[in-house]
Amino acid sequence: MELYITMGICFIPLIVAISVSLVKVTGFTKRLALVSSLLGLAAIIPIGFLQFFILELPIFNTGTISALLVTTIIFNGLIEEFIKMLLLLFLPAKKMNFKAFLACAIISGLALGCFEAIIYVITGTPHIEVRLFTAVIMHAACAGLSGLYVWTYKNTKSQLSAFITAVLLHGIYNFFAGFSGNFWLFSIVAILFAIVRCRVDYHAIDENLNK
Repeated sequence: MELYITMGICFIPLIVAISVSLVKVTGFTKRLALVSSLLGLAAIIPIGFLQFFILELPIFNTGTISALLVTTIIFNGLIEEFIKMLLLLFLPAKKMNFKAFLACAIISGLALGCFEAIIYVITGTPHIEVRLFTAVIMHAACAGLSGLYVWTYKNTKSQLSAFITAVLLHGIYNFFAGFSGNFWLFSIVAILFAIVRCRVDYHAIDENLNK
């Protein structure tokens, strides 16, 4: 019973985000909430597949700090964010307003993060509540940045820098998340920077749209 309760808790961030978006975001519907969540869940499949094969390559298994950095930037950063970004292309960006699309992108990232947390619960990973306030939020913020790129790519002048930022920050987050002590705090800095950058870019794009 405790296992099922913990698994249910893992979905709280997703449920809260969907509920708030349905009330606050014009154009955001239950159908979009479902589609966005499914896109986030779908990302688990290719990410898991690539993780099984790519992380076995020699460059990722040297046991050095440089190998860890390469792994986090290439796999956690580039590959994971690229897959998440590709799936966002399935959303009808040209038929959606900017704010609703961003909400969908963030919810997609939350769905991925929450389902990933459940996998960790099943495998017996402790302190799952820490992941809900770190990895899950990071997935959401980076998905938001990728969403900014996808929407601008389809509707205005593409903001590729938003996607590049998502790749780098996700990689940096995972690099420092593997440490303990003071170095681990840099992973929190990466999360905060991702949130701030997503918010700043959103307001900059929204301001240009309203001119």
